[in-house]
Amino acid sequence: MSESPVFDVAEAMRVARGVERFEWSWSASDIEQLQSLLAPIELRGSKVHSATTTELDVVIIDIAGISNNSVDDAERDALRTGFAALRMDLIEAWSEPDSDIYGETGSLVWVLPQVVVELHCLTDGAYYRLLSPEAHRSVETWRERDEQRTDFAPFLAVLPRIANAHLGSWSRSDLDPLFEAVGWPIDISEGRLFREDLVAELNGDAVRASLHASRTEDYMDADRWGFGEYWRLTLRQSLSWRVVPEAYAAALRSCVELLGPPPVVGGPNAQAIWRGANVTYTLSNSGGGLSFTATPTESVEGLEYWEWKWGDDWNPPESWRVTTGADGVRFGTRDWWVPERRAVTWSMLDDYIAELFPSLARDLALLAPYATGVLWGFRVAEEPGIFIRGWFSDEGAGLEIHLPGAEPFERSYPPAFQSGRRIAAETTAALRKFGVESPTDLEMMAMAPRGTQKLDTIRLGFTG
Repeated sequence: MSESPVFDVAEAMRVARGVERFEWSWSASDIEQLQSLLAPIELRGSKVHSATTTELDVVIIDIAGISNNSVDDAERDALRTGFAALRMDLIEAWSEPDSDIYGETGSLVWVLPQVVVELHCLTDGAYYRLLSPEAHRSVETWRERDEQRTDFAPFLAVLPRIANAHLGSWSRSDLDPLFEAVGWPIDISEGRLFREDLVAELNGDAVRASLHASRTEDYMDADRWGFGEYWRLTLRQSLSWRVVPEAYAAALRSCVELLGPPPVVGGPNAQAIWRGANVTYTLSNSGGGLSFTATPTESVEGLEYWEWKWGDDWNPPESWRVTTGADGVRFGTRDWWVPERRAVTWSMLDDYIAELFPSLARDLALLAPYATGVLWGFRVAEEPGIFIRGWFSDEGAGLEIHLPGAEPFERSYPPAFQSGRRIAAETTAALRKFGVESPTDLEMMAMAPRGTQKLDTIRLGFTG
């Protein structure tokens, strides 16, 4: 077990056993009794779900923490190492967590007879979130309603209207014909009117979709960058995660028929990008469904370039991009390149990898055949036998680790978000054993292995 001022795994397991054995009534008195049992651990309870009949339905127990502004890599390393050790101890005690409950939120979930235990790890701490069985059933009911959202025909019907629309100067008069043609009810709530956004929505148990024109904001300096009255048009539909791959494939086929093959794809969220001289279109699977956005090309890119040039920590919205070789007369790739910011601390590299690897593991399967693989690796220049390398493809992923004094580690994974999370965890843990003080002492490489596909951007901590 790993014990440190940051994360005492033995103490966290004591709390878990106490929670498991406690006689829950889910009344307010549980807090005082459980506090006495688990002292000196602090806990807090609340009533969150209005549909439940108990006085209490959620209890939070903090088990580890560091300063939110901490730049101490040793503390963050101890937090991650402790979380990994606690996860293994809980699996030994309670078996594997239920991977089908909360999808990709990052929490681990165990359903016990009297309590549902969630284990969460953030960048600055770890905690247990305990749910009453009734609250858990309420969440499950919500998920069942979400499962009804399988009809993506509304999205496919509106998508061609956006792709074929003449957006002109991005004024209200330019957008009104599109909204009238779509025919969805306009949201005239006070909040929408205050922002002066233009929003049309379908709201029902089985269908939730919206067409949203975002008003240009003051900070965007419309006169300098040439923005019109509106700066972004977004079609979005919420869908059950079970149909998202099928829906995304259908939407991508529709886009290819309308716009041609995407010149650029990337992630996170499986972005297929058509950059035109006047308008850039992006299809993605963000937010529990699908979205299709249109933005004015020169205005947005001008603002992004300025933010990169003068900002301290701006990075491109994509953690990786592949140019597909599908440049045509109408669409192409942007004519400027943003060098990635070097990872100068382990925590910075951890954050890069934690976003990048789950995206590659899931998104390549959605974006094939336009992007089909990425190879990557880390090594120490003076130690050719010490390295980590791996690959992601539309068919799966692989990882190989060679460390001093240890047996080589090799494993293959299915193409899934959770595979990327596991590869990220194995990689960040192994990098700490390279025997170097900083990521700047590592050599890193990445490439797209197939034909005309070229890796344009990858946020892996180096600038080459």
